[in-house]
Amino acid sequence: MLQEAQLTAQFLQQRYEQFYQRFNELTEGAKSRFEKKQWREQREAVRERILLHDEAIERIAKELSEQTKLAVSTVGWWKQTGEYFDKATYHNPLARTFFDAVGRIFFKGDLALSLFNKREGVEPLPLLLSYYLVDVNQSLLEQGLMDIGFQILNQKNKTKAVLEKIQLLTTLPAEAVFYPHLFYRNKHAYWLGYLKVSNGKIPLCFAFAHTEEGIELNAVLTTEEELKNVFAFSRSYFLVSTNNAHALIQFLLSLMPSKPESQLFMNLGYQEHGKELVVHHLQQHLQQQRTQFMVAPGIPGMVMMVFTLPDYDLVFKLIRDNFRPPKSVSREEVIEKYRFIALHDRVGRLADAQRFEYLGLPLAYFEKDLLDYLLRECSQSVSVRSGLVCFQDIYTERKMIPLNIYLNAQRATEENNHAVIDFGNAVREMAMSNIFPGDLLIKNFGVTNENRVVFYDYDEIVPLASCQFKDMPKARNDDEEMSAEPWYAVNENDIFPQELVKFLLPEGDWRNLFAKHHQELYTAKFWNDLKALHESGALVDIQPYEENL
Repeated sequence: MLQEAQLTAQFLQQRYEQFYQRFNELTEGAKSRFEKKQWREQREAVRERILLHDEAIERIAKELSEQTKLAVSTVGWWKQTGEYFDKATYHNPLARTFFDAVGRIFFKGDLALSLFNKREGVEPLPLLLSYYLVDVNQSLLEQGLMDIGFQILNQKNKTKAVLEKIQLLTTLPAEAVFYPHLFYRNKHAYWLGYLKVSNGKIPLCFAFAHTEEGIELNAVLTTEEELKNVFAFSRSYFLVSTNNAHALIQFLLSLMPSKPESQLFMNLGYQEHGKELVVHHLQQHLQQQRTQFMVAPGIPGMVMMVFTLPDYDLVFKLIRDNFRPPKSVSREEVIEKYRFIALHDRVGRLADAQRFEYLGLPLAYFEKDLLDYLLRECSQSVSVRSGLVCFQDIYTERKMIPLNIYLNAQRATEENNHAVIDFGNAVREMAMSNIFPGDLLIKNFGVTNENRVVFYDYDEIVPLASCQFKDMPKARNDDEEMSAEPWYAVNENDIFPQELVKFLLPEGDWRNLFAKHHQELYTAKFWNDLKALHESGALVDIQPYEENL
């Protein structure tokens, strides 16, 4: 068995190195694609990188099954293989995450292997670029841009504006420290760093946009909240070069200490490792808090069953075995919808839903009523064995307050008004990203901790370009006017925006406020103009910050 374990470890090491080489190739091409304005290629690189891990894991598990003798395919053999693999990869946590993922697929979710383990270690900070600012005539921006090989428009004027902003934050002399590579996403790039001050650090992020005229520096972000919005869980992943992902994450945590470490790994495209940290944190939370899972607040979904912990920041979503009318999608179609969103530009309005396979959680944390409900409604995904509730398929999303609950709580008028207006902004920005939500009921939207409205129910979501937006035909007589059913032909993909007014919000102040700010959403012209834009091949990029230069 010892020899088989060594050979298997060598095989898995080679496959991991091949995977990671391709991951880095896709990542390191970001700067060139950004400079050449290859936006479609940039998005395709992000999509390929998202798919890369799961495709590699499935392929390797299949190869392993074909070449491994059944007699040695035991938990003991796999444990020995892991020890050799760890030594060969220098105990790299990302490599071990890859190894564990292969094991879960290879053993089809054997519960002894479904536990996720965080490997602790002190990671050094990455090599950083330091700039000492002595007086106002010193050109931090020009020197920095030379160091990272970047050219921008109006560089001289921008240099002066940057130093003026820095002087508002601290007195000179001062030291500015930056990560040596930019973070790329769509038509924007970010250079992240900080100012050293007597009591700690002040974030300092240069935000670049590639416009028709060229690359512009149009904002300097100097607060954790501004950075957290750029790194929000409702936005797509970054492309950023690094030879030590853990060290880079520690750098980001020093700028955004309230951001979950797991989410930052996902932000950078290391979804599988981020998921491993999610489970590790969940296990710690259960042991420390001793709380039990409960059905999530809100109107129960007809397609997904949602549960959570009362004091935890995630919800857990399961596909029901059967969908009540009018829902007509299949289980496979629901999985495909969530996959579609994972690969799409989420523009700050679509929650990041992570899919877990073969996950086991301790039975003791499930109340009997909830467990009975899960086994009855979601039996294709849930089973119980060896003291664990086993999930063959389960999704996690960030916990939000459902918009209908948010608006019905006793809140200040301005808070509710902000949510109603931002609800319209969310619908508008999803449309700009070629997304039509399908089910626009407010129960399918949530309000984040930052008071931002985000969509989270994907079973009816479709590309906006696949819809037919039409004006309502005018009734020709009283019978048609009073008819409870449509008297005109309605095809499968037909959308009549004028009808949205009936069910987006209840009659009254909120509906009136929504119409005041978003009246065009009730017109077919608004939607068809965007449809034509998407059909032309244009890519709309929504800026996640306010320009301040």
